[in-house]
Amino acid sequence: MIWIVILGLLGALIIAILSWYALRLLKQVKQQKQAFLQAKMQRTMRLKESIEIIARAMKNKECNHSEGVIRLTMLLMPFGKNLQPYPAMLQLYDIVRDMPTHEARKKLGKQERMRLDVERESAEAKFEQAIVEELGQLLDDIKKLGDI
Repeated sequence: MIWIVILGLLGALIIAILSWYALRLLKQVKQQKQAFLQAKMQRTMRLKESIEIIARAMKNKECNHSEGVIRLTMLLMPFGKNLQPYPAMLQLYDIVRDMPTHEARKKLGKQERMRLDVERESAEAKFEQAIVEELGQLLDDIKKLGDI
């Protein structure tokens, strides 16, 4: 009879310890979820802020449109968005996306660099007015973007 009581108490103790451990693990999972959601929210805010900064800089002619559309394309990707709703920016992006930059550009001959510069600058001039209008729409759309 005493063995039954001892085994019963031992079983209850084991169940209590396992329950405490399970609750502790659940609390840790909850904290990890909260930390993940907070990090995700902060990333979303940083991305939105970066998009706004670049769009405003393009609008104020502090950033050329070619560089801006390349950067905006990369920043919109985490939201599952692209430049499709902005046809002028998309057309400019299609023109400049494969142009060499940095070291690859330095390796080009002077004539080739000049040809690419003329192509880029003429495309920027061609789409400038439409891009400025689209930037206003982009800035409005940024405010509506949901979480990543």
